Amino acid sequence: MKSRISLFLLVILCATQFSCNHTSNALIGEWLRHDFKANSEYKLTFEQNHTGYIVDQKTTEQGVISNIVSIDWKVDKDILTISQDNKDIVTTFEFTSDGNLLLADFSAFDFIKQ
Repeated sequence: MKSRISLFLLVILCATQFSCNHTSNALIGEWLRHDFKANSEYKLTFEQNHTGYIVDQKTTEQGVISNIVSIDWKVDKDILTISQDNKDIVTTFEFTSDGNLLLADFSAFDFIKQ
């Protein structure tokens, strides 16, 4: 009986570990904010090594203006922490039925995976 309980707890622990990694891996890639236009883009990129960058790009008559910021990121359950310039942005995250990324405490717009 004791070995069955231990085995059950081990299975639960492994399932929990794999589900967290799967969620974290689902973030990997480039995400374009849904409100993009021909002259304006806002992108998040999450790399496998938990680094990445945020790109804010505007096109004007004078040319393209881009701002890029390096980030570090981590996931704990449904909480995403983005660290940039010595400050943390903490937001919940979830995926819509069509695969878009919602960052409730970060943006009013969802992000489309590129």
